[in-house]
Amino acid sequence: MLDWIAENSGTLQLAISLFTAVVWLAYLHILWLSFRRQRQTVILINRSIANDENAHCFVTNMGAEPIYLMEVMARVVTQDKTYVVKVTEREEVAFSEFEDPLARTNQGPIKSGEFIDIGSFTDLLRRADVRIGSDGIFDRVLQMDLTVAAVDGHATYLVAARRQFKAQWNDGKPYFVPKRVITHQIRSLFRRRKIVSMLEEQIE
Repeated sequence: MLDWIAENSGTLQLAISLFTAVVWLAYLHILWLSFRRQRQTVILINRSIANDENAHCFVTNMGAEPIYLMEVMARVVTQDKTYVVKVTEREEVAFSEFEDPLARTNQGPIKSGEFIDIGSFTDLLRRADVRIGSDGIFDRVLQMDLTVAAVDGHATYLVAARRQFKAQWNDGKPYFVPKRVITHQIRSLFRRRKIVSMLEEQIE
């Protein structure tokens, strides 16, 4: 056995070196994945506890870094048409009702672990209706998908999340129920670029 080891010492050393290199690469890969996971932005889009048209929508930053909320997009599906509009600004309230103009917008920073109330679902639908041009969507809405677009703490790239809500009816008024439990995080570069293009098309 010792003679065989002596005769093949070069091959054994090479095999040990390769094995060590593989172990280190695997270890570094695990460290990189852990670091990347910690740095990933996680945006939650939640409905408040109310089960009627007065339910509010909360946007929460569950990532480790602060984000800056840029836009909230609503995709409103009706019986015969689909609309995609921005609903970031609180257009349902007049400027005269705010001393601080910044209180009329949902744009702004969200620290890690904090959330903002972007308004009730009725408010969001009303903002969409104003943008669309009062097309009577309140009577025909079937679904409203909300997409939140933000930038990370270093403003290096756009991050986004989406959640779908189906419309149900209570005394002739629509209220919205999430279709899935989890907010979908938009990670792919293609989808994020598509959102950027949508936002650029609606620059005013």
